[in-house]
Amino acid sequence: MLCKLFLTFDVEDFISRNSIFILDKILEALKNRDLKALFFITGHMAEKLRDFPQTVDLLSEHQIGYHSSSHSVHPTIFEFTDVDDYRKAYEVSLERETSHINPLTGKIEGRAGIYALREIFPKKQITAFRAPGNCWSPPHEEALKSLGIYYDFSANISKKPVNFKGITFYPYPLFGHLEGISADNRTLLLSLRHEVSVINIHPSLLVNQREWDAIYYKLNPSKLIEPPTKSSTQIRSLLKEFNLLLKEISYLQKIKLIEVTPQLKKAETELAPSKDKVEKYYQTSIRWALKQGYKPKYIRQHFLKFFEINT
Repeated sequence: MLCKLFLTFDVEDFISRNSIFILDKILEALKNRDLKALFFITGHMAEKLRDFPQTVDLLSEHQIGYHSSSHSVHPTIFEFTDVDDYRKAYEVSLERETSHINPLTGKIEGRAGIYALREIFPKKQITAFRAPGNCWSPPHEEALKSLGIYYDFSANISKKPVNFKGITFYPYPLFGHLEGISADNRTLLLSLRHEVSVINIHPSLLVNQREWDAIYYKLNPSKLIEPPTKSSTQIRSLLKEFNLLLKEISYLQKIKLIEVTPQLKKAETELAPSKDKVEKYYQTSIRWALKQGYKPKYIRQHFLKFFEINT
C-alpha cells in the first residue's frame, strides 16, 4: 500500500526577525529534494510576507493552508467561540477570521485574516485549515467552511480521512519538530503502515529557544517581545537534522513507498460518530486551551450539536 505522507509546516511567528530566514532555508531544502509540502499560514504572517516577495514565490510552489487570523492573541478561537449560542459563535468566527487582529489588544482592525492570505496567493486554492495547538471548535469550523475551507488538519478523529458535513478531517499529526528535534527514522517508517500520515513541523523552533507565542500564554502582552535565538551552532545542527529527514522522505518517495503531499481530496468514508467518540474528540481538542489555563464552558455542547448527538 502506498502511503500518502503530508509534510506540513505551521508558519505563525510574525514577531521574530529570524522567521523569514528559517522559512527560506526550509523552502530551499524542499526545492533541493524536489519535495512538496503544505504550509499553514496565519493572517498575521500573511501580512508580514507582503514584504518578502521572493519567499512568497517559493511558497507558491507548494500547497497553502490557513492557520487562523491571529493564532495566540486573546481571545483565541476557543475563547471567542465559548458562548452559549452556537450561531453567535459562528458569526464571531466569520468576523474574526476575515479581519486584522491587533496583536496587543485582540481587537478587530479592518479587513485581513484569510483575505490577506488569499491576496498574496491569488492563484492558490486555499481550502485547508489547521487550528493553533490543534484546538478546534465546531462553530468556527463551520464558519471556515462558508469561507471555502473544506479540509481540516486539527482534529484527532480517525487514522484515515473521513467526511462529515462536507468537511474532510485528515489524521492527527504523528510527529514533528514539536520541541525543535526531528523524529527518528523508526517513527517515520512506522507511519508507512497508514493510508495517510501527517508530519507537522514548526519552523520557528529551529531558530528560537522557546515558543514565539510564550508571551501570550496567560494574557495579551503590553508589547511584542522576540524570543531568544538559538546559537548558530544549534541552528546549523537542527537544519542538518532536518535535511536528513528530507533525504529519508525523498528516498522513500523514490522507491515508491510514499507519495509526498498529494492534492487534497474529499474523503470517501462518511463519519458516524457515537457520543463516546465525540467526547474523545472534545477532550483532545481542549488540550492546548487547558495548558494555557483556560477552562471552556460551552464548547462541549457545541461538539455535541455539531456531531448531532442528543444529550
